[in-house]
Amino acid sequence: MRSEFTEEEKVSAQAIVALLLSGQSAQGLDRLRSLKDDIYAAIPNRRRQSRGIVWVLQRITLLLASECSSPDRVREIADYLQRSLSPDDILMGIPIFLMAEYGKTDPSSVLDFFGEAADSPAWEVREFAAGGLHRLIGPCREIVFPWLRSAAQSESPGLRRLVSESLRPVTDNQWLNREPDTSLGILWLLFREAHPYPRSSVGNNLSDLARRNPELIIGIVKELVESGDENSYWIAKRACRNLVKQNPQRIMDLLRVDEYHYKDCHFYRER
Repeated sequence: MRSEFTEEEKVSAQAIVALLLSGQSAQGLDRLRSLKDDIYAAIPNRRRQSRGIVWVLQRITLLLASECSSPDRVREIADYLQRSLSPDDILMGIPIFLMAEYGKTDPSSVLDFFGEAADSPAWEVREFAAGGLHRLIGPCREIVFPWLRSAAQSESPGLRRLVSESLRPVTDNQWLNREPDTSLGILWLLFREAHPYPRSSVGNNLSDLARRNPELIIGIVKELVESGDENSYWIAKRACRNLVKQNPQRIMDLLRVDEYHYKDCHFYRER
């Protein structure tokens, strides 16, 4: 993405960094909002579906980071923006993503930041925290995965959800589809999750993995159903939301049901 930056974007990023570092927060934030609007408006119609506001914020993050002279400067900008923005401001994604960029050089120092963000009352912050941590898993797996394992056993449902969301095999972490045991080694700690917030994420995570690893997830679903635990069963059923489209009869047999419903998809056992 860095090589695709336009000269106008680079000039704007330079100005924003200079304004923020000089303490001119109002002007810096105004320039930042304008850059966000300009980048979003420039997205071609054919790419509107794949490139949304999160893509825009991640692009701005990389722009700002490229204009910082050191990782410490990236952290400084992140801290400044976090103090200057309200939690429900869409721009809050930028300091969170900047913390992920900084974390690539010092992952241990930012994990508690993401853990605290996971319990934010603002859903935007919780979502951005998962997206930011998602970017650290690949390059910093030796440090991040032990932390995720510990966090999966936390008393905080927000933190447990952060674990599952950050391990979903999307965007930067497609490699998890090729190495599913890496994430499953942590997800199994949540297979009896009782709280609906992290429980939904676990089911969605397994559903994502099922796209590329159907037989593996079918095996896990079978084990969850046979466990007799109602929360495990709920996760198993949610994990089948993609699998059922391919072979509804097999999935209904597996779940021991005569019908399966998810959003606008409805399947019934053949009579």
